[in-house]
Amino acid sequence: MPAYTLYSDFTSAECYALSEQLVALGRSGAVTWKGVQQSPGLPMPMRALDRRAINVLDDELTDLGRRVPGLIIRLPKGKPNTSRAIIAVISVMRQHPVRAAAFRDALYRAYWRDGVDLSDMAQLQHVADQCAVPRFVELDHPDAEDMANDWDLDWATERLGGVPRVIRQDGKILWGVKSVAEVESFFHDG
Repeated sequence: MPAYTLYSDFTSAECYALSEQLVALGRSGAVTWKGVQQSPGLPMPMRALDRRAINVLDDELTDLGRRVPGLIIRLPKGKPNTSRAIIAVISVMRQHPVRAAAFRDALYRAYWRDGVDLSDMAQLQHVADQCAVPRFVELDHPDAEDMANDWDLDWATERLGGVPRVIRQDGKILWGVKSVAEVESFFHDG
């Protein structure tokens, strides 16, 4: 088992917040990221959220802003199906791993700061280009879908519940958004 395994969902604001904390702590590349979808039935392309969903998400972002000071986050217009984004990250991990963490972090920002539809391959390619992912990297590598399915199965089998979850090699789990000090301590003690 890798030293740190992170189960995360691009459409979870808490996952985005943890991603930003890991970047700030210089730990983003230190985790084995496994993207999962809490709502795999979300549409492609992304559809606009209804008023009720907007209100719920707005309340969640307000609360998150209090718990994670300085987090740059905007209310997205919709929630996309992220299977293509997960497959794109896996594809980069397999073909050009040195760019994988930066690409993954940029996808979180693209959605949570700019409202980018992560189900749109053209948008995924645009983010990959901005992250200097070489064009020889196929963002829909044939083996990536199998790996994404394995991650979903692992997540379901382990009954991990919500995301984000970081599982340390010794079995300790960091769940949800914590203070930067708690996140740093979790990684330092491991």
